Amino acid sequence: MSAPASVGPPAGTYQIPSLGWRILGGALRLIPLVLFLVGIPVAILTFLAAHGIQGPIPILTVELFGIVLTALIVARYIAKPTAAYGPLSIGTAGVTILYLYLFLVDATYQLSIPNAGVTITLGYTDLVLLLIIVPALTLVAGVLTLAEDASAPRERWPFDFPP
Repeated sequence: MSAPASVGPPAGTYQIPSLGWRILGGALRLIPLVLFLVGIPVAILTFLAAHGIQGPIPILTVELFGIVLTALIVARYIAKPTAAYGPLSIGTAGVTILYLYLFLVDATYQLSIPNAGVTITLGYTDLVLLLIIVPALTLVAGVLTLAEDASAPRERWPFDFPP
């Protein structure tokens, strides 16, 4: 009779950071993420609205998506060594694709300058489609990670957390 196959690699081949270190790393990511996904876009849209220029999507939508994406990105970072990493990657990619889709729906923006009678038309469909490639690949990677974690738990640990 042969010995049963072990589940995952030997215990000494990876260095998983403790939960405390992962929470600290997530907290350190939180500040720049809130700044870039919520603070700067809301400030720009508020400035434009104060000068009579309407943005492509409402400020509340930008704020809400920025907060949700920030929470998902931080949760995904903290949960990387667990089986929740795949579903969190799928969720993060899905929300990002939905957010970019809101820009794609009305990808031709007409900027009317008040009291000048000038209208500038900007089309950014190709840019949004290029930006969607990254979360689409992340979505596929999340599905593959979920399937891999279900079939062989801890197999990705030596690659994600090398010694």
